[in-house]
Amino acid sequence: MTDALQLGLDAMWRTAGAHRAELDRLIPIAQRLARERGRITMEDVRRAAGLLDSEDRELSFLGALGKLAGLRRTGTYRRSDLPGSHGNLLAEWEAP
Repeated sequence: MTDALQLGLDAMWRTAGAHRAELDRLIPIAQRLARERGRITMEDVRRAAGLLDSEDRELSFLGALGKLAGLRRTGTYRRSDLPGSHGNLLAEWEAP
């Protein structure tokens, strides 16, 4: 793992710790969606939770949600269609 990647991962987990209450609220939503739909992205969770508007990187803590919810990455990606997400590729997750 590169130093830059490790720094990025460390920052993500620090941010996740600062947003633990919000993550605890989102975990059951992510788990339910994964069971019902099969494959989900964190954008699906954002929609279900009503987190559609965001500025800059205020929702970057969602990068930790899949692991915290006990989901596993599928290795596939889907394009975002939320206006502020610029069509970025999002990892798909599934229930174990």
